[in-house]
Amino acid sequence: MGGVSLILTQQYFVTTFVVMKPLSRTSAGTLYHQLLGVLKDRIESGDIGVGDRLPSEADLVRDHGVSRTTARRAMDELRRQGLVRREPGRGTFLTVPRLQSNLAYLRSFSEEIERWGYRPGARLVARMEQPANEKISSRLAVDEGEAVLYVRRLRLADERPIFVCDSYLPVMRFPELRDADYGAVSLSRLFEEAVGLKVERAHQWIVAAAAPADVAGLLEIDAGAPLLKIERVARVAGDAPIESVEAFFHPERYRHYNELPAPPVEVIE
Repeated sequence: MGGVSLILTQQYFVTTFVVMKPLSRTSAGTLYHQLLGVLKDRIESGDIGVGDRLPSEADLVRDHGVSRTTARRAMDELRRQGLVRREPGRGTFLTVPRLQSNLAYLRSFSEEIERWGYRPGARLVARMEQPANEKISSRLAVDEGEAVLYVRRLRLADERPIFVCDSYLPVMRFPELRDADYGAVSLSRLFEEAVGLKVERAHQWIVAAAAPADVAGLLEIDAGAPLLKIERVARVAGDAPIESVEAFFHPERYRHYNELPAPPVEVIE
């Protein structure tokens, strides 16, 4: 990643030097934005790959002629964007890209994955009918003990595990869901095709949780590792609940994002 590299040919060694140019105060953009752009260009080009160590702040100061404050600010912004992680005593490393969800809109998980340029996938893990417990009966507005369809799927982005999704479906209310194809990527699209109704709104809760052993195995993380758990009740036209979901997200591959405007000024007459 810059500096000196040795290339072995059949007959001799060739030494190549990659010279970093100082940034220009006369160029468009502040030194901070220029440096941030240089680092992101190296990441996007593959010059810095997942797991590679980034230049230290001292390296950036020396190679680009910026202040330590500017170098630190650029590295902090990469961390804020979830692109890198800092390991005390070792340095800063490029991490696996995280999917980012905007909480301001109701989108299916598949739509979120597609919006960020990844290929969504789904693997059916389990499917069975079981009696609704108190929590599920309340969320789906069915009688406790009524049969609901339980479906567990592992959701993927470019073949990498992103989250485990446990869905509970009211098959007595929507019998068409019994024979639906749960290997399909998007359940929202499946609901629309099978039942003829579109998901119009949802209630959602976000909590921290420890990864159960079965979930950890699917996500390829340690049992008990902290992760993000999202619970959602999706509703179709007429406000009928069609799905109660519990989703367990990989701690290093997904995050939620929201922009919060200031509240409007109240005018008292």
